[in-house]
Amino acid sequence: MTVTKAVRLSDEDEKLTNEFLEANPIFDFSTLVRVAIRNFIKNPQIEITPILGPKDRKPEKSSTHGSH
Repeated sequence: MTVTKAVRLSDEDEKLTNEFLEANPIFDFSTLVRVAIRNFIKNPQIEITPILGPKDRKPEKSSTHGSH
């Protein structure tokens, strides 16, 4: 059974996607999305920046540059 899902693209993402599809006519949009999802699932590479709570943060070093 196939399921239809919607994808919202920013203007920039749509532009890049269209350029890619024009340069690679073996892909249509659906195939590109399926390939991208499968590749991400098999090899997820994403960097996530942790946000530290106040207790976890190191105190900032004060800088004094002699103009006091």
